[in-house]
Amino acid sequence: MEASGPGTPTLPVTPVSIVAVGSLFKGGGFRSFANYATAAKNAHIEAGHVWTQLHDHTRVWVTRSVLRGIGPARQSCSFTYRRLLLLPLTPEPLSSDGPQRSVRFTLLAISFLLREIEASTTVCGSWSFDDEALEVTWLLPGSKSDHLALGVSRTWPCICGVQTLACPYHLAKAHLEWLEASVHPTGPRAPIFPTKAGGYLSKVAAVATF
Repeated sequence: MEASGPGTPTLPVTPVSIVAVGSLFKGGGFRSFANYATAAKNAHIEAGHVWTQLHDHTRVWVTRSVLRGIGPARQSCSFTYRRLLLLPLTPEPLSSDGPQRSVRFTLLAISFLLREIEASTTVCGSWSFDDEALEVTWLLPGSKSDHLALGVSRTWPCICGVQTLACPYHLAKAHLEWLEASVHPTGPRAPIFPTKAGGYLSKVAAVATF
């Protein structure tokens, strides 16, 4: 199919383009239009264009229209943790291009309160162990509460005495021992939850595993 004409430029932002983009957000059921509208306004001003009262007026009513009747945010499905503990610790991935040792991957992500993107991109250098205190520390390169990207670490001690919880320390130790005995690299930048091909786990594959 031939193009009907040149595409509409992103800048300058116009009231018409605000309405057009807003209609796409509304049609897709997205609730983040206000954030994108603010980013568009900033780019418009930084490019030397004037942001008028009509721009603001249009942005406000379009934002209301996009969010009207959208309902509460979709909640992710929850795990029944005690049933998760009963799953065999199979080395095989549970999803296409998923991580090996998927159950360990999931249990450790839960213990450290990690999102799928944080768990899937972690590297071997992110873990450190204090074998005398029986503690494992997971260093995260950044988070929503770490806007300076200085790094956030979380530590778990051995909790083998708690029968209703998986012990993060021993889970991590067992996983690292398995990884070191495998054919996969274990350098500081190597993925700690590799796929069968030894590559990094994608966010999509992490979600599919969960």
